[in-house]
Order: sequence, then C-alpha cells, then structure tokens
Amino acid sequence: MWKITWIIHIKYQVSTAVALAPSPFDTQSFSFSKPLEDQTFFILSIGINPKLQKICGEIDYPIECLTSIIPFLNENVAMISMSILKVEIDAIHNKTKEALDKTYELSMNPPTSRLLPLCLKSCINNYNAILESKQRILNAISMGDANELSVELSHNMEDVFACEEEFNKAKIESPITELNSLLVKIITNSLTIDVNMTNI
Repeated sequence: MWKITWIIHIKYQVSTAVALAPSPFDTQSFSFSKPLEDQTFFILSIGINPKLQKICGEIDYPIECLTSIIPFLNENVAMISMSILKVEIDAIHNKTKEALDKTYELSMNPPTSRLLPLCLKSCINNYNAILESKQRILNAISMGDANELSVELSHNMEDVFACEEEFNKAKIESPITELNSLLVKIITNSLTIDVNMTNI
C-alpha cells in the first residue's frame, strides 16, 4: 500500500514560484511580524476545534488558513487534513471570484493608464483559468492523484503571479495586489497541507 504526501516534493515548486514572483509583489507584504502573527493566530484560534488549530498551525500561513476556512465550516466538515484541504479549495474558488469581480469592476472605470485595460484583461483570463481548474483539482483529490493535484495548484499560483507581472511590466501599481497576495497564501497552504492520499 503506497502512501503519498505532497508536502516534500511540492516545496521546491512553491519556493521556485515565490522566487519568480515580481519584486513589487512580495507574498509577505501583508503578513504580520512573526511575534504579532503568533499572537494573532492564538487570538483567532480561541474557541476553534483543536484539530483545526493543529492543521493550520503546521502550515505556512496559519492566520490565512483559519480566516479562509472558518466561513466554510459546518457540521459536515470532518476535522481531518483531507476535509480541510477541500475547504481550502472552496476558499481559493471564492477568493478568485472576488478578485475577478473586482477586476471587472475596475475595467468598467475610466483607465488611469492606457495599459491598464490590457493588464486587467490578462488578469481576467488568469482568474478564469483558476476557476476552471477547481473540478480538476477535486477529481485529483478523489482519485488520490497527488502529482496532478500539485500541478493544478502550482498552475493556479503561476496564474496569480502572471496577473501581477502584467502590472509590473507596465510599471503600473496593481490595484489588486492585496487580493492576489491572499490568494497566493491560500494556494500555498493548500499545497503544504500534509495529507495521506490513501485516506480519502
């Protein structure tokens, strides 16, 4: 019986993707300093199921883990890594829809730069690609295909970076950096949740 966790082999992909991110888009830009982050995580986790605290506490962005997962919790969600991973996939989907809606809204306003509409159009395509990947991700989870799962999530990460890179190349301040930063953190969390794919 084989056992697969993707936390080891995906670490390279995550670190490579972060390294390739354009310098103005720092995935840590909206993070707290470590002591304050630990304190914030402690405050947020008060009254939260200890199993969820443990899962979120062991991954890269524990605060974003809690804040993205809690809205989706109900009595049907088991407090195991696999269920939490599926909830994170829902969170990616919803946050991407939020980013897409904001991008459409921005595209309806008079552009502050002649290049802005092109940047926004590229981001719209990137966000749609992420939304379209959800079913493939869920299929990979159902089939226990850790490699396909990591590939799809890594592509999602690349799509977010590509969106920000358009603004970087155009020398325009991105109006959606904060949403993109949060998306990267949620995707990174999904990549680093340690899941035994034989326990589906």
